[in-house]
Amino acid sequence: MSVGRTALWLVPLALVARGAGFVVPIVIATWFGVRPETDAFFFALSVPSFLLVLASNAMGTVAVPPLAALVVREPARLGPVISGAAAAAAGLALSVGITFAWVVPTLVPRLTQFDVATQAIAVRHTWMLLPFVAGVAAIAVVRAGCEVVGAVRAAALAPIARAGVMLVAVGAGFDLGVDALPLGMCAGAAAELLWLSAVLTHRGVRLGWPRWPAELGAATGAVLPVLAGEAMVALNLVVDKAFASRLDAGSVTLLEYADRARVIPQTLLESSLLVVAFNTWAAARARGDRQAQREGVAQALGWVFLLAPPVLAGMVVAREPIVRTLFLHGAFPESGVRACADTLGAFVPGIFASLVGALLVKAHIVDGRFRLVLALGVASSVTNLALNVVLAPRLGLPGLALSTSLTTVMISVVSWALLRAPGEAPPRLAPSGLAVLATSAVGAVALLDLGATSPLDPRLFAAAVPFVALLAFGAWRARRPA
Repeated sequence: MSVGRTALWLVPLALVARGAGFVVPIVIATWFGVRPETDAFFFALSVPSFLLVLASNAMGTVAVPPLAALVVREPARLGPVISGAAAAAAGLALSVGITFAWVVPTLVPRLTQFDVATQAIAVRHTWMLLPFVAGVAAIAVVRAGCEVVGAVRAAALAPIARAGVMLVAVGAGFDLGVDALPLGMCAGAAAELLWLSAVLTHRGVRLGWPRWPAELGAATGAVLPVLAGEAMVALNLVVDKAFASRLDAGSVTLLEYADRARVIPQTLLESSLLVVAFNTWAAARARGDRQAQREGVAQALGWVFLLAPPVLAGMVVAREPIVRTLFLHGAFPESGVRACADTLGAFVPGIFASLVGALLVKAHIVDGRFRLVLALGVASSVTNLALNVVLAPRLGLPGLALSTSLTTVMISVVSWALLRAPGEAPPRLAPSGLAVLATSAVGAVALLDLGATSPLDPRLFAAAVPFVALLAFGAWRARRPA
């Protein structure tokens, strides 16, 4: 089965699982709205979010190759190795979290314009989120273990357990106010870790007492530049929230909500196509089949070119109805809709580049170009910071989102230009002509601002016709054998 068709089998599961996860920010918006207290929580969540991105993109990447080798050579050792790697990842993440918690009382007055009460909440929540910090790192490794034993579908459902437990915990502690949020996050992470551990146990993998194997240590050392590069990219989340905290009250919260909306298509494709593609490329690399590896890269990129543009163009056209439908309930104010929608619109151009860039970085990792990944990470961090300095004071929250988009486009273009090895032709994209045409046409239509505010506006249904047609064709094309 091709990468595209295999990934399509995961899309319904990813929709359900990630949809459940996205209920969390919707409920937070409904229950707590947009206020200084939520700014404090999301500021405290910036480092856990940074570690979540780092763990998902880097720690899982480090763990997959040696774990896959153990499945073939020494399956009896797999459980203790996963336990050891998860414990080590949790310990490393916890050390970062504790360090941040110690310096937050000094940083918050200098980086933000929070009042004294809001600063106190940010400091308190930073300490309360430490179990979540450790949990997300361990989850990344255990999830990698599930993937290498073939339990991809069961692992894809883990966010449902996290979201459900998190919401129950926040609801139970609602009388605590915003302090219920970090408690709920910690409970949700524990539930996801237990789910993934149960999946491994069901597959016959006994986790056992943690052991740190030499193979994983060697892999970590070899790809340390990857960890550093991914850390630089993930650091952009912290930097953006620091800039948002210097804008009007509620800006950190609105940035968080817009960011959660923009990662819906990104997370969907990354949790399906990227998972399948990376494991397929790594297997081809292990067999020494360079041709199959290159064809797999081209195929995966082709599916992104086919499937992503219609979805993203639709998000631009319908950005305000999307925000109204998702967030305008309960405590969420009408005044926050337009600001959140404009920020989401500025994020969208970078989503396509992010999807392509994620695949390209994985391709570089499979090829062993670890220093290149580090260089790209440094360039991303520097560029995003410079653009924030220029655009945030002038454009506010949309300026921060636009900085992210421009940075992502630049890094993806450079990654593409450096993809081929010396003497090789660039990878051939089978549907490249149609992809370019579809991207250009849909992108041009997406520049229109229909002025729609309701998801039931007839103009949205008319605009959706070409988007749905292109998406249907892309799905049909992806189901065809390579």
